[in-house]
Amino acid sequence: MTKHILVGVDDSPEAQVALHWAVEAAEERGLPVRVVRAYLDEATRWPTYGLEGYVPPPMPLDRFQQELDAAVQYARDRLGYDGGSGWLANADAASALLTEADRAEMLVIGTRARSKLSAAVLGSVATSVAAKAPCPVVVVRGERRTGPVVVGNDGSPDSELAVAFAFDEAARTGEALEVIYCWQPPAEHAAPIESTGALLKNWLAESLEPYRAKYPSVSARALVVEGRARTRLIEKSEAASLVVVGSRGRGGVTGLLLGSVSQSLLTNAASPVAVVRQRKGS
Repeated sequence: MTKHILVGVDDSPEAQVALHWAVEAAEERGLPVRVVRAYLDEATRWPTYGLEGYVPPPMPLDRFQQELDAAVQYARDRLGYDGGSGWLANADAASALLTEADRAEMLVIGTRARSKLSAAVLGSVATSVAAKAPCPVVVVRGERRTGPVVVGNDGSPDSELAVAFAFDEAARTGEALEVIYCWQPPAEHAAPIESTGALLKNWLAESLEPYRAKYPSVSARALVVEGRARTRLIEKSEAASLVVVGSRGRGGVTGLLLGSVSQSLLTNAASPVAVVRQRKGS
């Protein structure tokens, strides 16, 4: 299968928003869309089917298939017949999406609005997929909107991948780009805070020069701000069209599912969030 944009759907309004976001992203890239509609058939997994008075309810497979067919048709209406395909997967949503993710250019899923329950809602699908997928994962909240693309950069390899992704996204959409480095001055410091801030600004500006040369059409600002990265990036998400982060930042430990900054953004950001990691073997 050729490269494609992968999107997960179900019967929720959030899934429809993710589908629309994925199709627009596919249009910009000239790629097809692959739709996954996952379900779990308890009857095939229940070892004591019919015993002790419990019978798993029948799965409404026709309804699931109709939801999948409608999503695929939406993609084909926008991208042409070859622009949409689908899979009705008897698996949990995260496992089904991860099965398809190796061949995806990007994986798109929707999430509910921010609330006290948002972390629990995200836990089963969005956080798991963003932590394990071998491709960039975009978790969509709300309709696609205009505004700068915002990316966090701390100098780590994962954040460098995030910067490259953000420049590419800004070039495709025509949006401005803000590259943010967040730092917290220590209580005791050998050099004045002003000179340290100036050094950080120079480093950040110089680190972006290769990207500016590659993407001359992108209007990019390099910003050094004081404060915790998760707090500042969540604030920036209020006006952003997309916030981009690496899966783990500086100090990340191999084996951790997802860095604390990316986790916080998935739960609390007002805009879509893209989590970027290095592909295996690259």
